[in-house]
Amino acid sequence: MNHEGTESEKRNFESMTEEQNPRTFSSGVENGDKPSKKKSRLKSFLWNFFFYVVIIGGIVFGLPRFLVWKLKTNYPMAAITSGSMWPVLKQSDLVFIKGIQNNDQIQVGDIVVFRNRANGTLTIHRVIKLGDKITTKGDANFSEDAPVEYKDVIGETLNWNDNKPVRIPKLGLITIFTNSLREPTNNVSGE
Repeated sequence: MNHEGTESEKRNFESMTEEQNPRTFSSGVENGDKPSKKKSRLKSFLWNFFFYVVIIGGIVFGLPRFLVWKLKTNYPMAAITSGSMWPVLKQSDLVFIKGIQNNDQIQVGDIVVFRNRANGTLTIHRVIKLGDKITTKGDANFSEDAPVEYKDVIGETLNWNDNKPVRIPKLGLITIFTNSLREPTNNVSGE
């Protein structure tokens, strides 16, 4: 039994608005209504994902550049890879290094970072003598290091007001790990 209806019923049915006609389906988007919750969640997720990628990218790429500019050195951060400066600096600490503008800035007692020409690494030790060259020693070491030229000094530790180095415990592990994948000569050692 197929009932098609009269001609007047057809005209009445076709002239109904979308809201009055029970046989039509619309998502409501065409009428300016809000999109469905599924589309809204996806859009929100994608926006948040993009936002966090931008923030993480800014930190990963922008922070080191900012520190190079602010601390006036090409090596603004260093990971401690040995216990030679214990107890002041511990293995796997991340320390901040500020550049030295002139040789007069270096004082006995300062913790400096210098290029160790003997093994090609960066070393961070305390200054114990000044003269034509700088003599350093790790706080936990028994003997002095070979004297180094002033030109080999890269910088000194950034210190708090109480003259203790600014350090972030264990954060140096990230640098130590990534450098071990590339070449181990970029770590700061304390031999």
